[in-house]
Amino acid sequence: MERRTIRELRRAAGWSQTELAEHIGISKMSISHWETARNEPSARQVRALAEAFAIPMESIAFERDAAKQGREGQER
Repeated sequence: MERRTIRELRRAAGWSQTELAEHIGISKMSISHWETARNEPSARQVRALAEAFAIPMESIAFERDAAKQGREGQER
């Protein structure tokens, strides 16, 4: 299963950070923090994201994990 970051999912849906925040009932700042790896969503928030994007929860990757995988790929 391909995992995609919140930023990738949001952009593919054509939503701004504000629009995504409104869809799941949180602040735009939370979305910004998730997309810049300053914070990660709670399990409840991941569930809301999955519902908003109509995807399984397991297909959501976090920015911190994606950055780490990118570094590991470059080292090989």
